[in-house]
Amino acid sequence: MRHVREIPSFVIGAVVTMLIACAAVVLTPATPAHAAGSTYYVDCSAASNGTGSSSSPWNSLAGPNATTFAPGDQLLFKRGTTCTGLLHPLGSGSASGGSITMSAYGTGALPVIAGGGGTDAIYLHNQEYWEISDLEVTNTGVVKGANARRGVYVVLENYGTGDHYKISNLNIHDVNGNQSKEVDGSAGILFAVLGTTTPSAFNDVDIDGNTVANVARSGINMSSTWLCRPSIGCNTPAWTPWTNVVVHNNTVHDTDGDGIVVQMSQDALIEHNVVYNAAKAPNAANAGIWAWDSDGTVIQYNEAYGTQKNTGNPDGQGFDVDYGQDGTVVQYNYSHDNAGGFILFCGCGGGSHLASNAAVRYNVSENDRLRVITMDGSQDSALYNNTIYIPSGSTANVLEVTGAWNDLTLANNIIYNLGSGGYVYTAGQPASNFAWRNNLFYGNHPASEPSDPGKITADPQLASPGSGGTGIGSVAGYQLTASSPAIGAGVVVPNNGGKDYWGSTVPSTCAPDIGADQFSSPSDSTCLANENLGFETGTTSAWSKWNNASVTNTTSHSGTYAAKITSSPASLEQSVPVAPRTTYRVSGWVKSDVAGEVMNVGVKNTGGLETTASASGTAWTYVSADFTTGATNSTVRLYCYKSSGTGSGYCDDMAVTPVKNYAINGNFESGHTVPWRNGDFSLTSTAANGNAAALTNASLSSGSLFQIVTGLTPNTTYRLTGSLASQTAGTTTALEAKLYNGTAVTSASTTSSTYSKQSTTFTTGAGVTSARIYCHLVSGTGDGYCDEVTLTQQ
Repeated sequence: MRHVREIPSFVIGAVVTMLIACAAVVLTPATPAHAAGSTYYVDCSAASNGTGSSSSPWNSLAGPNATTFAPGDQLLFKRGTTCTGLLHPLGSGSASGGSITMSAYGTGALPVIAGGGGTDAIYLHNQEYWEISDLEVTNTGVVKGANARRGVYVVLENYGTGDHYKISNLNIHDVNGNQSKEVDGSAGILFAVLGTTTPSAFNDVDIDGNTVANVARSGINMSSTWLCRPSIGCNTPAWTPWTNVVVHNNTVHDTDGDGIVVQMSQDALIEHNVVYNAAKAPNAANAGIWAWDSDGTVIQYNEAYGTQKNTGNPDGQGFDVDYGQDGTVVQYNYSHDNAGGFILFCGCGGGSHLASNAAVRYNVSENDRLRVITMDGSQDSALYNNTIYIPSGSTANVLEVTGAWNDLTLANNIIYNLGSGGYVYTAGQPASNFAWRNNLFYGNHPASEPSDPGKITADPQLASPGSGGTGIGSVAGYQLTASSPAIGAGVVVPNNGGKDYWGSTVPSTCAPDIGADQFSSPSDSTCLANENLGFETGTTSAWSKWNNASVTNTTSHSGTYAAKITSSPASLEQSVPVAPRTTYRVSGWVKSDVAGEVMNVGVKNTGGLETTASASGTAWTYVSADFTTGATNSTVRLYCYKSSGTGSGYCDDMAVTPVKNYAINGNFESGHTVPWRNGDFSLTSTAANGNAAALTNASLSSGSLFQIVTGLTPNTTYRLTGSLASQTAGTTTALEAKLYNGTAVTSASTTSSTYSKQSTTFTTGAGVTSARIYCHLVSGTGDGYCDEVTLTQQ
């Protein structure tokens, strides 16, 4: 969240704390391992202790705590009974022998495990293949906050990978621990990785259908000492992500701190949860549902409401895209009545901290307060197709910029603002850092309302705005009606998730509707055919001709027809839809009748430099080039062009398609160089695209502007592209990549004082998943300029 975490405390205090705890939990010698597949019974209401059989159950937790359970075993507690103390059964299941199950037997109320104010009620340490279900768990001490307390605590410590944990249908409540949320902090459910000698992580964690209520501090939380990477500002212990983490169908409420937080994970899924009345205590940095230091997290179909914002908590939003993460998706959620607002983008803390490539889409926000959207640092992110309702009498700002390093595209949103709030920017964070496109603004129009080339100010004609209640299905009032001006008025956003809040299909080629509802049902195949990019209409329909350009059936790359340029210069061109500040690839197949005569496929009016891909052979050749659109683009101009020569040339199967850009902040429009670092560099307004570019006068040997790119695929070819210029003609400015196996890649460079597109390709090699990309001066004097930097997979 907004305040930088005390990262060293993870490492310094956690191991000592856990060693003390582990030494205290086993009060009797463990029994030898036994035959797999046994069932053990506990009835804490029984008058005398038994052997753990159905006819002679254990009557306390001493029996389970002294037993090493085997794969396939079951440990069952009698319904309607209460066992007091710490439950720490031993042993692990296995992939071949099955999980160990801890659950209930009999009829009546769930069996209760009452921690009694100790550190934990249920505790697993360096164990795996456990499934825990159908229990009621409490851990209430005489004095709240006297120590850390947890309901369920699952720990790996210098263990490696622990597999398969399912926590389901637990009723966890009244855990009154302290206000720590770290690896050894307080929570209803806490998964934690400790130690600093063996990289460790969880795999296959399923937290499903639990109720967590009245807990201090966190509801459901995760933490690890193996957390460090450049995006959070530390290097060791190195980030070791958890995998296959799913948190779903849970209800979490009345927590002192966060509701649900996933940390140090790759591709985690948080869905179908309800979190309300979170952040009740005056703690720093708390929200309803969020992730930290995680990549590829999907947060969907959740409801968050009533999150509080007390003294010391600068946040209080329903949802949060926090720092140390890349590629978070927040979609199909309902946020309402949160004291701190709907969504926080928090690349907080400065330095290299990042919240990059996030998509917040197809959500509904009703009566979120203070500021609906909070910007405290984000790179290359987008907020689109959301419906935001601010009622009369509200003073909530639609957008409030509270920190630096912001770069956000806002498109296709309905902002139904009946309140008095506006758009607030901190010093040094101008409105130009935000790209607004095809949004509908209705109601209050404050002076600070942004300009938007596709702005609509008419009544969106929603079914019943302001009628949302409690429940994710209570917002039908935010669907469009047939007369809405939002229908078909949006800009095409790539990789849009494919459906709206209510599950209707969202077009990928046709213009979508504005807001969280896709009312209309346009045909993508029809829209694509109408673009005629393969010329299969047999005509130049959708294309504008210049000089002698036509369509022929005498040759084609595929199908029957291709474009033909019969004299030079001549061209065909058309406008195709794009989203602002998005990386695309222009491509096509070309050939010439005369060897050496060049055929070009390209785009112009991109907001930056014209981008062209060319070939001069007599056989069909695939050509492509990458580009990034500007802040106001909704279209670019695609062309097939031949500039000179005596023979005919041909184009076919042309396309403009979105591609992933692995370089972060390659257009520098956030107003900062994060995550680029080192060397003598700054920002300049002498840009190829937008308002900013990088300026460097450091050579590669002395430390130039660079960033570390991760997530690459071994044995795969990538293209590094950028717009380069030199302040002084003759000075060489270059882009270069260096692989982490030590292999340097041939650079792309220019000596011109005018910006030009330059690119080079490299192949990662076996086991290589990271690279450094550089902008630097190779020789000469003065400064070098870099802009529109992209790194894309070929």
